[in-house]
Amino acid sequence: MLSRCANSQCCKPFLKLREGKLFLVETDRLTKPGESAAPPFVRARQQQRCVEHYWLCDACASHWTLVYDRDRGVALIPLRRRTVSVAAAGGTAHSGAA
Repeated sequence: MLSRCANSQCCKPFLKLREGKLFLVETDRLTKPGESAAPPFVRARQQQRCVEHYWLCDACASHWTLVYDRDRGVALIPLRRRTVSVAAAGGTAHSGAA
């Protein structure tokens, strides 16, 4: 259940869906302790994925995103910022006429 922002440095509580960004992360299904592994023909029919829900508040979502890594689990990473080329930032194109 969602209760607060997925950023551990943020304490903002989850109150409304329209605020922030909701993430549905599909992860591998883990075998519970004491649960035996099913034979391959049975595993093929079983649900092998699990969907978990995470939320970032507006402030955190403007700087961060969430990714899933099999080894580390769900991780917070910074968003990539678009870089503006010098030509595009310089304004209008100059013509050869004086």
